[in-house]
Amino acid sequence: MARKTLPFACAVLGLAIVSTAALVFPQDAQSQPSDNAQVMVTARAKRGSSPALTARDVTVHEDKNPRRVVSLEAISKADYPLQFLILIDSDATPRLGAQFQDISRFIQSLPQNAQVGLAYATSGSAQVEQPFTTDRAAFTKALHVTFGASVGNTSVYGALADLIRKWPGSVQGREVLLISDGIDPTYGLFDTQPGQNPGLERAIRDAQQGHVTVFSIFVGSGRATRNQILNLNGQGSLDELTSDTGGYSFTQGTQTPISFRPFLNDLQTMLGQQYLLTFSSVPSSKSEFHDLKVNTEVSGVKILAPKRVYVSASK
Repeated sequence: MARKTLPFACAVLGLAIVSTAALVFPQDAQSQPSDNAQVMVTARAKRGSSPALTARDVTVHEDKNPRRVVSLEAISKADYPLQFLILIDSDATPRLGAQFQDISRFIQSLPQNAQVGLAYATSGSAQVEQPFTTDRAAFTKALHVTFGASVGNTSVYGALADLIRKWPGSVQGREVLLISDGIDPTYGLFDTQPGQNPGLERAIRDAQQGHVTVFSIFVGSGRATRNQILNLNGQGSLDELTSDTGGYSFTQGTQTPISFRPFLNDLQTMLGQQYLLTFSSVPSSKSEFHDLKVNTEVSGVKILAPKRVYVSASK
């Protein structure tokens, strides 16, 4: 009897060892060292305001690998340091002046402690008309009409990159509203297509690295009113810029909106539904970009998040 039970006992013992190993190895993989990374995300609801989200409501994948969500903190703009800058393309239609009242009303709606700034994109640089301030009247006074297509090529994405590189301080809440047709012929008409413009790609990279969220409103410039392909290229480029940085692009056909108010009201709602997302990231020996995807299964809600996150090297 003993000779018959010994093989069985060995088989059970072997199975136990295999089962234990199967349990240990995944745990070891999950417990590998990690550093925390942070990004700003926005909960955009299909209708009305988004319900309050918790860390359990979102999933994070970095380089297609699931990551642990450490926290999801709702941002209260009343006590959160926010710097919001409006960048206007100098090629934009002079009729933009009719929107100044809506723009001023939107600026007034931001929390009093939020700093607001104004700049114009001109020849590949950002001409700052109003440095960051809490003085809303000073911002409104700095607004002025543009000259339209007569200005020439403003290289709007080069100007955005210039703005980001010159951004003062290290405030965590950095957001831009770009008002432009999105057409940047710096590298030729073919390169006005989304994904073809080196200036656009550089601006996206700088925004992701600088943790700047970009929103946009499409307006006509006058130079491409009758060129549907250029208009669509511009809108596609703005959409790529905003979606890659965690923002949103507002359009109304290929014409300048009669009123910015509906767009700015929507933007105001989104700014009130932003979160600071912290997740575990595998340490790296060098600072580099990682692909990022943030989702939620909450019905009727979409998470706007950067498509890449810049992770600093582990110390």
